[in-house]
Formats: sequence, structure tokens, C-alpha cells
Amino acid sequence: INLMDIWVPLLSNRLESPIFEFKSEFIGGDCIIQKDYLDEEKSTKQSGWIIHVYFRPKEFEDRPFISDIAFRCGNRRREINAVLIKNDSFFGHITVKEKTGRLIVAARIRKMLCELDLSKPSGSRQFIVQNFENQVKEGLIYYVNLAKLGQIGGDLFKKWQTVEDVQLISTTTESMENQMIETLMEATARYDDLVVIRHGVHRLIRLAQKYRMHKLMRVIEEYLLETKLMNWDEKILIALQYRMSPLYMQVERKYLKTPWQILCRIQRLYLSTYARQSHNSSNPYELIHKNLLQLVMASDENIFIG
Repeated sequence: INLMDIWVPLLSNRLESPIFEFKSEFIGGDCIIQKDYLDEEKSTKQSGWIIHVYFRPKEFEDRPFISDIAFRCGNRRREINAVLIKNDSFFGHITVKEKTGRLIVAARIRKMLCELDLSKPSGSRQFIVQNFENQVKEGLIYYVNLAKLGQIGGDLFKKWQTVEDVQLISTTTESMENQMIETLMEATARYDDLVVIRHGVHRLIRLAQKYRMHKLMRVIEEYLLETKLMNWDEKILIALQYRMSPLYMQVERKYLKTPWQILCRIQRLYLSTYARQSHNSSNPYELIHKNLLQLVMASDENIFIG
């Protein structure tokens, strides 16, 4: 049994309990669970409960980790995957319509991390990465380990290695937006392992495809296969757009039962979502039919990066 995958119970209590704050130990710290009642007369939303969970470290200060949290109330279950916890952190929340019933909260740790200070050089981190916007406005730079990034692969990291090896320059200036380079550094350089968190996954997947970062794309797909916060429609659109066969096959097995249902559902999704964003093709079905054919013919071990 992998101890990292064991759910730790944090709370089992009645919604109607007069206690509005609970404390439970979790991985070197405390989870603070706060319960608030939403009155429909004072709120634009319908009445019910909103539950927030926060993490407060005791032993694990400055030691980040990736964790999942799950809520259950009646028939409702909400699971939030890949939450990055660093010192005092917001863990997750749920809103419930019921005024009474049992509320259960549990969490599990997925990965312990070691955070690196990229603002300062070290023996292995001497190469400087900055983007033009940061260079002009803030002077924000990142010191990275090219050997580590080279193991991830991809055209961008190969370019940086070439800059150092051939041009004998230890600095590169990129023209990408602040958010994009920060997302890339957060995922690939800031910790001792690759990290995919839900708030940056859409930016990260675009970067991984653009620069052909196969290893990173695999880790992103593992996150997409696990996450419960993304519905089947979102998953199948991503699977088609980025040609992820395991993700496509997950949706096909659990959601789309017959070939005709698959084709009809995908075409409706494509026309309502993806085709509106496509300005490069006179035939809006051309790309989706090509990708769909490749996914249907692929095994669940394959990933395609165009």
C-alpha cells in the first residue's frame, strides 16, 4: 500500500451542529474547517452551507506538498486534486444546498516537494532566464539548472542549452507573457519534481505542446485523467485538441457508449466550442476528423504531440 494515497479523515459531523469551526491534524500541521450558513434573503445564491478548509503548518513550514481533498454530504461528493500546499494555504471548499445531514471531509497527501529559490544562483543553477516584460518592468529573473531541464526535454530547453554551449552565454530573454513563464518555471524548475496544479494546467498544456515537452505532457495527462473538477466534455475537447489517446479512451469508456454517440457528441461540442476559435481552416471539421481518426486507431499507451 502506498501511504501517500491513504485518505485521512478530517471531519465527520452534522451540518446542523452548533459548532462552526473544527481543527484536525494532517501531515505536520492542522486543517481548519470553517462552516458558514448562506441565508437566501441576504445572498444572491440559494440558502445552504459553504465549507472552507485551510492548512496551518506546525512541523512542515517551508516544506510544500501536493495533496487532494474530498467532501461528501448526502449524495454530493466534491474531490479537488493536486492542491499545492505551502505554509498557510487555502485547501478547498464546497457549497451544499442541504440544511441538515452528515458532512464528511478527508484529505490525502500525494507528493512531498523541496522548493528551490530561483531568484538566487547555486552551484547547479547558473543559467539566467528572464522575459522581456520582466526585464523592463521588474527585473525578475530565474536561475535554472539546464541539466535538470534537459531531462524534461523539449525545443525550448534545448535552445537554452545551445545558447550556453555554443554561444557561451549564460542568459536568455524570452518574449512570452509573465504568466506563461511563471507557470513554466513553477512546473519544471521551482521544485525537485514536475508539478502540475489545476490553476495553471491550461497554460501549461499550451506550453508543453508548443515546445514539444513530451515528458511534461505525460504528467499533465496523468493529472487530467485523475481530476474530478473537469467534466467529460472538457476532457474530450482537450483530448482531441492535443491528441491524448489515454484521456480520450477514458471518456469513451465511461461516457460515450457507441461510435455513433461518440461522433455526434464530439461534433456538437466542436461546433459549439472549438470551431468558433479556429480561424485557420475553411473546413471546421477537418482538424477534428483527423485527430478523431488518430485517436480511434491509437492504443491507450500512446500520446501524440503535434
